[in-house]
Amino acid sequence: MRKGRRQGILLWSMWGGLVLAYFAEALSRPVLLGERDLSSFFFPTVKLWLETLRLGEFPLWNPYSFAGQPLFASLQAGVLYPPNALLFFLPPVFGFNLIIALHFFLAGWFVYHLVRELEGSPAAGILAALSFSLGGFLLSLHTVLSSLQSAAWAPLVLFLFLRALRRESKVYGLFTLAAVLVQFLGGGIEIFLMTQVLVVNLAAFPRFWNTPGDRPSWPWHLKLTCGLYLLFLGLGAFQIFPFWEMVRESSRGSGFSFEQATRWSLSLKDLGNLLFPDFFWRGMGYYYEDQNWLKSIYLGCIPLGLLSIYFRYGGGRRAWWAGLLLFSLVLALGRHTPLYGVLYRIVPGLSLIRYPAKFFFLVHLVLCLLAGFGWDALVKKIRTSDERGRPGFKRMALTLALALAGLTLAALLFQTAVMEYLRTPYSEVPARTWTANLHNLVRLTVVALLVLISLALLADRKISPAWGGRWLIVLLAADLFLGNWGEYRLFDREAYLKTSPNLEIAKKDRELYRVYSHRQVLKALVPAGEREWRTADFHQERFYLDYPLVHRVRNALGFQVLVFKPIRDLLVLLETAPRPDTTDVLRLLNVKYILWSEPIVSPDFRLVRRMGPHYIPGPKQGGRPDRTPEVRSFEPLLYEIRHTLPRAALIPEARVVSGERELGDLIKGRGFEPERTVLLEEPPVLSQGGASAAPLRDEIRWGAGTNTRLELEASCAGPRMLLLSEPDYPGWQARVNGKPARIYRANHAFQALALGAGTHAIRLEYRPASFRWGLAVSGMSLLSLLLGAVFFRVRKQGLGPEGDAEERAGFRDRPERYSG
Repeated sequence: MRKGRRQGILLWSMWGGLVLAYFAEALSRPVLLGERDLSSFFFPTVKLWLETLRLGEFPLWNPYSFAGQPLFASLQAGVLYPPNALLFFLPPVFGFNLIIALHFFLAGWFVYHLVRELEGSPAAGILAALSFSLGGFLLSLHTVLSSLQSAAWAPLVLFLFLRALRRESKVYGLFTLAAVLVQFLGGGIEIFLMTQVLVVNLAAFPRFWNTPGDRPSWPWHLKLTCGLYLLFLGLGAFQIFPFWEMVRESSRGSGFSFEQATRWSLSLKDLGNLLFPDFFWRGMGYYYEDQNWLKSIYLGCIPLGLLSIYFRYGGGRRAWWAGLLLFSLVLALGRHTPLYGVLYRIVPGLSLIRYPAKFFFLVHLVLCLLAGFGWDALVKKIRTSDERGRPGFKRMALTLALALAGLTLAALLFQTAVMEYLRTPYSEVPARTWTANLHNLVRLTVVALLVLISLALLADRKISPAWGGRWLIVLLAADLFLGNWGEYRLFDREAYLKTSPNLEIAKKDRELYRVYSHRQVLKALVPAGEREWRTADFHQERFYLDYPLVHRVRNALGFQVLVFKPIRDLLVLLETAPRPDTTDVLRLLNVKYILWSEPIVSPDFRLVRRMGPHYIPGPKQGGRPDRTPEVRSFEPLLYEIRHTLPRAALIPEARVVSGERELGDLIKGRGFEPERTVLLEEPPVLSQGGASAAPLRDEIRWGAGTNTRLELEASCAGPRMLLLSEPDYPGWQARVNGKPARIYRANHAFQALALGAGTHAIRLEYRPASFRWGLAVSGMSLLSLLLGAVFFRVRKQGLGPEGDAEERAGFRDRPERYSG
């Protein structure tokens, strides 16, 4: 036992060292892992809720993105995700990078134990863990942190649930419940749902998961599964209720069209990247034409070779595994298969999921598990083969090795001719040259040669399966490490956190106004080209998505996950308007500074700053096989809007509109004056003033406030509507002069209060009922769980020694399992 413990410590120390080596640059330098969503959503959001908690306020509301939206309810924010507790004790940037690296360690650890529970050998567990954690899919997920977090916990959920089933253990059932809750709080809702499909599948078809032993106890399976999800719904209600409310209130609540839902589907050609990292580089326009959710799915020849061995020599469950693999692949291919269209129409909730490439998670997990089982099948085949069978296996391995050697030699000898032939249909580009592809091809053949030679030595009994497994593990680690090296982008910490001229202009304004960037500006490349596009200036100067959160600059845009539908409606009106001066949407959104892609000729817009020439990809050049897009130049311009509405305004008139169409026509066509008239959906009832005499003029004085609370005093010379630029999202409550007051929806999306003449003390607070009800349900569920545990404990003790002896005897009758 001591020897096994020392080997375990050595194994996980080496695994941790490998993960640290891969992320060494991110953990040893003052840099931020900031590619794609990390820098434009995840880090700014984490920084916001972390600072809010440190100030003693629970982060329910984010006032900086999309004119204001829920923060805690957004599952991807990960406010209560347990590993994020590390951020309270570490510097923010370093802690953020460390949490990303930590999940690769956890993913490998959990997969290893899952394979061992499925009766795999230690070598099989290590091979599966390496394939899962250092494979291209999981490394691609680091840019979508919520998906990475949930994906890392998926193997642990399956491992614990399998143990609970096999041992009929309530304790492991509770461990499974804890793992399911943690995975859900990780925020990757699609990964979470896919994992639960596997859990239900495991409960319904346990024998297909290589579960030997007695016949399954179906009553226990049903009781465990139902109890697991009932407790999950109860204990997780504090997060489920607000999240579901946010989904329902968002533009995503009604689902996506088929074209939107199937954007970024995996193509059959992409499967070649399992062996060659991004062999067909897709050019600058791939973001809009091809799948971009996954950077890489590279696994290399070793896992795929072991997969083929499993399907050749594995057990009787190969057909079931093949069906699961094929079904998962069909989901990942999305619009490239007709079956996905059928599923889109008949499966509830599938229309809410974008980017079918996400379903490759199932493919990746199954591939990695079967790669481990393939090694065990190979060892069993070699050990059980007679003297006549082993030479045939050896000849096959040597024949393939000679063929690969000849192919590699020919590629090197005729490199010039091969390169010229390849460059004819697919032009060479700096980011992915054919020289790099040839290098990957040579590396692939070298690794395959070493593997085949090892198989020949194994068949000839020149090396033992133990040493063969170790050698294969070293080869796989080296291949995946080098093949996926550099699949992350680093930003200098100081450059990322610094301000910029545009940010400084917005921050120095004493009034609380918002900024807005035209979508052409957000997509632009700076003059120095693609390399410069990767620098932090891309975020600051363009008010890019959620980056203004870092500097507490209020933005009318943000990172589009779940956007409040009325706000999204206004943004669509703005985006479809020919020019920003032809609509009142910007004024309604409280926008004072706007980045636009062309000059605006209007006295209401004052030019503040020119940003110099920028470039933006245009439409694809006709007929070019490499799909390189045309590029056009323009100059982003920063304008100040002179007469925008303030954060709070007293409006003398109210107009009731009959429907959304009339309301949209008035807003889009500038059919009303927003500083004089507020558009309502129903007649208002005035609140009485707090002073005996009306003041001579209207005035608003702001008091102390937080992200979730607004305090102000309004002096009204007559009946007025107090228009606030905060969205009328469910959960906002108002008190006027200490009494509850009705909040009216104004101008399609915002809050308004009806005030009489006089002075009013006003307090608005975001206290969503979904969160309060969720807390109550979670509290009652936890209390019920604790009372149930106490009851069963007392009942067990009441059985006395006879009951304990009976339980121990029953446990001894069950087959022994791997203890971990």
